[in-house]
Amino acid sequence: MLTPKGNMSNYSHATKLFIDGNMRLAPRTKFNYYVRFEIDKAAIKAPAFSNKHHEEIGLLVKTAELPKYNFDSVVKNQYNRKRIIYKNFNYEPVNITMHDDATGVVSAMWAVYYGYYIADRQLPAAAFEGGLKYRPTNTGKDNFRYGMDNNVSTGFFKSVSIYTMARRRFLGYTLINPRIKSWSHGNMDYAASEFAESTMSLEYESVKYSAGQVSYGSPKGFATLHYDSVPSPLSVAGGGVATLTGEGGVLDGLEQIFGNLGSGAVFDSPGGFLSTAIASINTYKNIKSLTPAQLKSEAINILSDPGNISSAISTVGGVVGAVFPRSATQAPATTATQRSLVGDFPPGPGNVA
Repeated sequence: MLTPKGNMSNYSHATKLFIDGNMRLAPRTKFNYYVRFEIDKAAIKAPAFSNKHHEEIGLLVKTAELPKYNFDSVVKNQYNRKRIIYKNFNYEPVNITMHDDATGVVSAMWAVYYGYYIADRQLPAAAFEGGLKYRPTNTGKDNFRYGMDNNVSTGFFKSVSIYTMARRRFLGYTLINPRIKSWSHGNMDYAASEFAESTMSLEYESVKYSAGQVSYGSPKGFATLHYDSVPSPLSVAGGGVATLTGEGGVLDGLEQIFGNLGSGAVFDSPGGFLSTAIASINTYKNIKSLTPAQLKSEAINILSDPGNISSAISTVGGVVGAVFPRSATQAPATTATQRSLVGDFPPGPGNVA
């Protein structure tokens, strides 16, 4: 063997690809995502659902498919050369599976959606009793309207957005004007111990892409509800660690402080000012704790690979690809209600949630 690695060795390839640059090219994790349903408030006829549970829908998503596309194409001959010609572009439906929660938020959303498009849900039981005879429309005897005869002109959903996250940044896929193509409440089984779930298939008219920094409320609605806002002791806000690089280290703290100052976030709210002040105090303490030997060791580690120099201040969470807001103001939690979430239709027989 003429080299330290031997005659056949290439184990450093994956390391240099996925780990160098603080995991810049590391694969995203499937579990690190956030879904937001943007509902047209004018379409919701249930104030209890709209005010308390609108923001919770996305948190109850179990699995979500990202957008899918396909082209209709045809192969033509151009002087005996094969040419592929596009004829049409199609957006394929995506499936979203949701937990069937104990309060009934997911079922309530479907009930409101169903009642918005289909008149049947709001009819009393008398509208479906046997013995009813056919009646001419647009007459005094035409007491009930069925099916899609519901005067609906606007969509229930404005958009449904799926955000994947990694290294404190998000990539967003926003489905424009989505409509539910199919809905399933799943099935129940005395012999099973799995959680109940509901599944929807969404069609949509277009897709918008977005990207940005992950923080409290960015993307919209993220970490504002049912979120643990107590800082980790390894983060700068929770005390940080006495290292130059890495999560909660000195460079991480300086990045946060100057980033908040540069963006103006420190002056946006008392919470932003307080969190920046705490980060400054903790970073100062960690700077004082650094030893010359430790600085030398970390500097050698950075300089051993030129690619690490430009990315030394970029950090990742303890879980590869995990992203959590640096600071957050505790948002008020919703209170579960025991009454119907959609029971605000005019009283009448058969009007149930």
